[in-house]
Amino acid sequence: MNEEQAMDRAVMLAMAARPHPNPRVGCVLLAADGTVVGEGFHEKAGEAHAERIALDSATGQVHTAVVTLEPCTHHGRTPPCTEALIEAGVKRVAIGSVDPDDRVSGSGIKVLEEAGIEVAVVGPDIGDIDPGYAHHRRTGRPRVLLKLAATLDGQTATASGESRWITGEQARLAAHRLRAQSDAVVVGMGTVLADNPRLDVRIEGFIGPQPRPVVISG
Repeated sequence: MNEEQAMDRAVMLAMAARPHPNPRVGCVLLAADGTVVGEGFHEKAGEAHAERIALDSATGQVHTAVVTLEPCTHHGRTPPCTEALIEAGVKRVAIGSVDPDDRVSGSGIKVLEEAGIEVAVVGPDIGDIDPGYAHHRRTGRPRVLLKLAATLDGQTATASGESRWITGEQARLAAHRLRAQSDAVVVGMGTVLADNPRLDVRIEGFIGPQPRPVVISG
């Protein structure tokens, strides 16, 4: 497996969890000949990060770590991932993007390079993997998406309220993809009383956590 293929796999692993407020991160470890010797993803805030999970699963000597986000350098609820990579004797680290969190933001690359490890930023950007995390770290504000469907004359249902869908199948799939990126789906009480919506993600093959339903009333 080459690094590009490994990054594709790491992205897929990252999408398997929603560890907010921490970022989604996936990691694939390669031997010198490109053999995959370990992989992992960050599942829950406060638990082991993707790099440490991957290293713990390693079945051989690791040459290259392919990770979707710059490894952390600070001590929080878990120890730094840079420390684990250095101790494991990794020779090269390919990262998707620099971490926009001010506590990391370039320091992970610096620590690894000072330890003699080659580092390359190869993409994709964290905004493509975890847009909510990226937006919050870069702006200080939560990412809020509005999904609205209306007819050409500005209506959302028939006068009797009997219509079920205004949008087509592709638009509904797009809405579910937005839900898959979100921590919560917010609706008003009127929508609940009229439609009794499920407010979940219904995409074939989706394995990530479901968003939290939030109802605004009063």
